Amino acid sequence: MPKVYLETYGCTLNQADSDILRAVLIGNKHQIVDNEAESDVVVLNTCTVKGATDNKITERVRQLRKAGKRIVIAGCMTANEAKLRKIAPLAPLVGTSSLRNISDAVDDAMAGRGSTYKSYESKDSLPKLLTAPIARIPINDGCVSSCNFCQTKLARPFLRSYSPKTVVKWIDAAVAQGAKEIQLTSMDLGAYGLDIKTNLVALLDAIANNNSSTNQNTEFLVRLGMINPDHAKRMLPDIIRLLKHKRFYRFIHIPVQTGSEKVCREMNRAHTVKDFVDIVEAIRKEIPEATIATDIIVGYPTETEDDYEQTKKLILQVKPDITNVSRFSPRPGTKAKELKQLPNPEVKRRSTELAVLVKKIGEERRKAFIGKRYRVLITEKQKDFTGRNINYSQVVVKGFKGRLGDSVDVEIVDANHGSLFGILI
Repeated sequence: MPKVYLETYGCTLNQADSDILRAVLIGNKHQIVDNEAESDVVVLNTCTVKGATDNKITERVRQLRKAGKRIVIAGCMTANEAKLRKIAPLAPLVGTSSLRNISDAVDDAMAGRGSTYKSYESKDSLPKLLTAPIARIPINDGCVSSCNFCQTKLARPFLRSYSPKTVVKWIDAAVAQGAKEIQLTSMDLGAYGLDIKTNLVALLDAIANNNSSTNQNTEFLVRLGMINPDHAKRMLPDIIRLLKHKRFYRFIHIPVQTGSEKVCREMNRAHTVKDFVDIVEAIRKEIPEATIATDIIVGYPTETEDDYEQTKKLILQVKPDITNVSRFSPRPGTKAKELKQLPNPEVKRRSTELAVLVKKIGEERRKAFIGKRYRVLITEKQKDFTGRNINYSQVVVKGFKGRLGDSVDVEIVDANHGSLFGILI
């Protein structure tokens, strides 16, 4: 059977899809290898949310073709099939809801057949490779929003929620295999269940109250993925209640995208900027140390200098712990692409200026934790071991000699804009 190297781009949901792709390939006797050189076929699980990422993947496809590699292209970029057929005419394409066809696509790549697999089936019954110490658990595909800038909606056009039973089963299996951090992921967690007559709160309650033998005496934490403000607002009291539960990190990702009410409407967002402010204030009133993450798009085509100043004012007012700043990039097939674009130097100036402000606020927020003590779950090894405290703050633990998945008590002795630095107690 062909040897396959899988390369993943983009968000946690894409990474979770790659966990399914690996499991399907292994189940069909394909061998997964750790590097491109050993492979017969390279599978690219792609992302299309930003122009820069799209360009990076396009260049990667050209490099692989030049090197004579057989390629399969999966993921969100398959929404732009016309472009892919120009740069890789014989690469099989696998849509985001056609993951069960990945083995067929690999065989097609070996045979030089430029096939296309695009269906809209549920992934409930597909196998999933569960990892430790971090397991990525998708809870739904697609969303119910219609943002004018989003091409991912074209790649994942329908809301399809996994059943609560499936999600809890995956969590149980992941914990049994050593996972200590469960990352719930989707395009928008807040839309969960609207298609199957349930909701996110019911799912999270099921996770919190799961008394399976696997979970009763096992220490693990659940991180919530992105929740758009319109959904967070309608279930806010329950979200706050659940963030206080021992099973959940005190972390929430609420993308506001702009500080201008005018631009928010022009983006066709389903919330107001005030909704975002109200949500953050309510959470911080109940859980002062909760980590608030948000996203900002700088340089949307209708964004004036005054709109941009309103975004700066919002960030200074709310002071999110994490702000992901992106320059607007027009995506094919979206309404925003049809608008007159702002000059690139102006967009660059705004995004650079905002990035400096965000970095300053991040450092200010994290410096407040110096001298405090936390239980830290060790989840990664870079130069030093790093982990997460209950607020999902990244903590670099100097002198740790244990293993991934261990929990240790740490005192915070320093901080920068992105991390806390701790010593073992």
